[in-house]
Amino acid sequence: MWYLDSGCSRHMTGDSTKFSKISHKVSGHVTYGDNNRGKILGSSKVRSLSAMEIEDVLLVDGLKHNLLSISQLCDKNLKVTFEANHCLICHASTNELVFVGKRIQNIYMVDFENTSFDSIACLFAKNDEPWIWHKRLAQPK
Repeated sequence: MWYLDSGCSRHMTGDSTKFSKISHKVSGHVTYGDNNRGKILGSSKVRSLSAMEIEDVLLVDGLKHNLLSISQLCDKNLKVTFEANHCLICHASTNELVFVGKRIQNIYMVDFENTSFDSIACLFAKNDEPWIWHKRLAQPK
């Protein structure tokens, strides 16, 4: 499970098995909300079983959770929309759905290992000419 975290400045995990290949760093630390620090061991892409790829993920020594940085998602031209029971992460320019997070208690989480991206449908349609005709013909008179 990956937690969507608005206070997290970078994507990070403490689980080195999430990386297929990692570039190791010799120094650097992240500071947690309680002012404790974790040593950055490296960074790379994380690829899940569902073929979802997350770029620029830090490997942090001792971190017990997988964190997705909302600001880093926004920097990658993604839009995060929060609803009562879920959140949608879409491409900002096209509104194409990238993935869905679920709200469990008061935390939004994404489970890339158990998400079928083939079953996710885009919730946006372009307002082009065929769509207008479809909409007009579908209205009752």
